[in-house]
Amino acid sequence: MIRSRRQFLGQCAAGLATCTLAQEPRLGLQLWGIAELWQWLYQRQQSSGQDSADCLQAHLDQGIRQVIWALGRSTLDYQSALPTSTLYRGDTREETRVIGQSFERECSLRAAVQFANRHAMTLYARLGMNRHYGDALGGKLRSSYIAAHPEWMERHRHGAVDGTKVCFAVPEYRAERIAVLLEAASLGAHGLCLDFCRQPPHLRYHPLLLDPWLKSGRPDPRQWQAGSEAFLQWARHRADFLSLLMADLRRQLRTLESQQQRRIPIQVRVPESTLDINLMEGMDLRRWIKEGWVDEVLLNPLWIWDSDDPDTAKPYLELAKPHGVRVIGGINSTAGKGMKPNARAFLQRLDRQQQEGLDAVALFQTDAMLLVPQLRSMLGPLVKSIQGGKAVGELLAEARLKQPELTLAERFFGLDNHSLMPQLSGSPRLSLQTL
Repeated sequence: MIRSRRQFLGQCAAGLATCTLAQEPRLGLQLWGIAELWQWLYQRQQSSGQDSADCLQAHLDQGIRQVIWALGRSTLDYQSALPTSTLYRGDTREETRVIGQSFERECSLRAAVQFANRHAMTLYARLGMNRHYGDALGGKLRSSYIAAHPEWMERHRHGAVDGTKVCFAVPEYRAERIAVLLEAASLGAHGLCLDFCRQPPHLRYHPLLLDPWLKSGRPDPRQWQAGSEAFLQWARHRADFLSLLMADLRRQLRTLESQQQRRIPIQVRVPESTLDINLMEGMDLRRWIKEGWVDEVLLNPLWIWDSDDPDTAKPYLELAKPHGVRVIGGINSTAGKGMKPNARAFLQRLDRQQQEGLDAVALFQTDAMLLVPQLRSMLGPLVKSIQGGKAVGELLAEARLKQPELTLAERFFGLDNHSLMPQLSGSPRLSLQTL
């Protein structure tokens, strides 16, 4: 008799593809790929008719056997049977036509799962949790279901509508996100990645959040300083609604795990910022981990606020370790505005995370890394060497000899390409006081 979830997860059948993580030999540092077939097709501008297999084979060729696979954001990149889902079919840009044609011809998720199972790969399904784009590019990046409910959109501190995000206090929205994730799991995804890096903050000042607070007689949080103890109480209040999603997903996923007799880990991808900033963005990591709603935390160096980014995984390791939650590091393998790709900065970020105690790091947009000639020639051999067992420290020492100094543009390579770096691109960082 299985008495706890931990026991259940430990008893998955040895032959299932979802057990590959437990069976793989442990290297010094395990690298995951984070791939978007959307971007793969955008880069290639051609479809072979088996695009999911092509993309995953390119990862295998570099020794990457663990891939986090994009489901989409508002519109979806796979053929969903859900009445609330909209398949992406291209937008006003001519170069997106090939993407829509590929998605209509073949279900990217089903094809990816089949390929992963045949080749003993681990494939997690990743959903952008709150990125809806508004009317941009003809509204073709936003699902019909979301477009039909403008009253669900979030509000900024001063009342303006944020047309790119939906409020998680809306029960129907939470149900829609959960349904997509459960469908992906039912189709055979080995784990789920909830991507909260697209696009924080997730909860702001929608009437469903603000009105009950004010009616209870409490002060108006819009007058408080972000980060103050009073404001953190408000942040916990609104984060409770995203916690409802986490609790409901875990509960419903347990039923599916029991039916399929396999483990389906829940991974959350969050900015590698302070835990309090995560909370103010809507993510109560302390609660999620304590309640057992997540199995893995994937960190992402997304620098967008006018604050000092800690650039360390230590607070997450200290929080997660007592609860048996795994922490995975993150590096972007493409360059943001003003950043210049270089091997030394890439290896320094890998080395720092390994030295802090992480045994795995996920590389964002490995699809581009495998297609863009400069990135493939620079990073491809490093990735293959690390996956073959070569020490990161040894590779870093070699890179430092080749490049003793880093320019400013080179030093920031590896950050999320959505980061705001005024000293590089001129884009100002966001004020914490807008949270």
